[in-house]
Amino acid sequence: MQIKEKSLLVFIITFIFGGSFSQCLAYEENLNIARTNPSILNCEEVKNRINTMLELHYQYDQFTEELFSRTMNKMGESLDQNKIYLLQSDIENISHKAKYYLTDLSKNNCNFVFDFYKLFSKRVEERNNTIKKILTNIDKKKETEYFNANKNNWAKSYPELYRTLKSKLKLQYLKEVTAKNNIDIKSKIEKKYLKFEKNLSSLDSDKLFGNFLNSFALALDPHSAHMLPNEHDSFVIHISNKLEGIGAQLIEKEGEIYIKSLVNGGVAQKDGRIKPNDKILAVDPGNGSGFQYLFDVDVDKAVSLIRGKKGSLLKMYLQRPTSKGYEKINVSLLRDEIELKDDKVNSTIIELQNIKIGVIKIPTFYTDIKCKIKLLDTCKGVAYDTEKELIKLNDNGAKGIVIDLRNNGGGDFPESIKLTSLFIPKGTIVQTLDKYHIQKKYNVEQNSWLYKGPLVILVNHLSASASEIFSAAIQDYGRGIIVGDKKTYGKGTIQIVQEIPGTFGRKTDGAVKVTQSKFYRATGKSNQMVGVETNINLPSLQEGFDTGEENQDYALSFDSILPASDFKPLKNNANLINKLNILSEKRISINEKYKSLINKINAFKLGKSTLIPILSSNLKLIEDYLSSKENDENLEEDNKKFVIDKDLQLSESILVMKDIINLPNENWVSYSNAK
Repeated sequence: MQIKEKSLLVFIITFIFGGSFSQCLAYEENLNIARTNPSILNCEEVKNRINTMLELHYQYDQFTEELFSRTMNKMGESLDQNKIYLLQSDIENISHKAKYYLTDLSKNNCNFVFDFYKLFSKRVEERNNTIKKILTNIDKKKETEYFNANKNNWAKSYPELYRTLKSKLKLQYLKEVTAKNNIDIKSKIEKKYLKFEKNLSSLDSDKLFGNFLNSFALALDPHSAHMLPNEHDSFVIHISNKLEGIGAQLIEKEGEIYIKSLVNGGVAQKDGRIKPNDKILAVDPGNGSGFQYLFDVDVDKAVSLIRGKKGSLLKMYLQRPTSKGYEKINVSLLRDEIELKDDKVNSTIIELQNIKIGVIKIPTFYTDIKCKIKLLDTCKGVAYDTEKELIKLNDNGAKGIVIDLRNNGGGDFPESIKLTSLFIPKGTIVQTLDKYHIQKKYNVEQNSWLYKGPLVILVNHLSASASEIFSAAIQDYGRGIIVGDKKTYGKGTIQIVQEIPGTFGRKTDGAVKVTQSKFYRATGKSNQMVGVETNINLPSLQEGFDTGEENQDYALSFDSILPASDFKPLKNNANLINKLNILSEKRISINEKYKSLINKINAFKLGKSTLIPILSSNLKLIEDYLSSKENDENLEEDNKKFVIDKDLQLSESILVMKDIINLPNENWVSYSNAK
């Protein structure tokens, strides 16, 4: 297959992104032709994008039958996330025809994608009939259903799938009963499944082909991806920490669109008329289409109407409940560029017994993409903002710094180099190796060394990629102490993002994100699969769950290379770490909150190895486990705020820093004299 030269290199990133790229933020440019545009994807374009990904990928260069089988498995999972519709035989039947379908694809025939979708639609209709029958008697039958925390495979038979579906419905029913909702519970549950069936009929060819392409990307490895334009916009917002729009996050509830939250400092928040939980009845995006009603539309459609470039006019028709009924509100707003302040680096000082300790939260490794595209040398990002916080903390008398990287999935690769350079005087930070076996090393930036005092890095199982580059370098050079969960996520790969130039007046036709290389520590060791092991383990709920690269399908393997020739640790912290561990373990052993947490972790671990009866008494345990397997928004939101009195890991991290400061000076080093 020949590759069309249509892609534009944007930037190199190293991160994990929890959840879909289609986050429900209203942002970016609205296109006047959005409603009448021709499709972005056809079979020939699908083939071209597959070839682009294969040309870029670290490991694969051919679309093999094995990759086709993986792709269809991933496509099945994207449609049937809970594996309650399709059988294993459904996946196997199409996979067995891989050779035939690959020949079709080479001839620009993608009918197999539509055939698979039709099969899935048929299965959904069949299962909805089953769901109706199960719900009829769900409150009458007395036998106990069981929740299997490890159940993640396709059902091999219809009876097995029936049991899975029955358990899921029993759990949903019990949850509603426990909540004492004054509703027809059976009807509510059934409507949810019927709505899913109805929404399937609205999927157009772009979404189906886009699904197939993203499934192919995930068949290569867990961090490659295909993005349609809206998804690419979401990705750019995440990596740049800026958006253009009004700053409103949307959510869909039973076919209606609501305001979920407002971005701090955004247009909507500053204006004050729009409130969380407002229902959006209609939107005039300002493209000449007039007001469009939003009943029974998905969030992506609503976002596409609300998004718009800086300076453009948006009109919204809202409904808000009042004590007398409902209030109708008309709002007109000018869109603007908004900085996501809640996701920026921020800091505070904690004072313990007259010792001031600085705490810096780094939620993500963001960068100024627009600046980088212009190839400017003064682009600001996470390293620039961290430098400002370090100076502020030093001016306020901080004797030590704790950097909180929990839930930081990474981001811009060059920013990880810049950030590390603030803490290490010289040497190799990270090494890379691409598919052509070209090896590169990235050194500390000259004249960047800023902070020379005691340093603690707090991580968890969701600290990944760029976070692992930074924490590994700090650990390898003996520059600081790594604390938190037993290890970090374990992502040791770097992705390249190529934007697809727009056609028919569109600014972009999406993008591909492809794993292009692996990265290695200065020691030559990879983080892939194994992560960065902490020096001091501070238990958290994450340790009860299967979080990490080693649990992802089709992850690349672990390997190692030679150490960097200039690698030389600043100090061996082994003795210091031993003393700190003794002090920390003693505190944790007598902390009642930690005892309770450890009991909960053990219960979760037990739940993974046993079948849990679906009873009211076990509902919280099951719900906690299910939420841990998804993108836990509450955990992410808490991680952006300072809630130290409720945060056991952060509290203990601060006490570890206090120990470092209080121990005799020979047990930790002042790096001001390092050369």
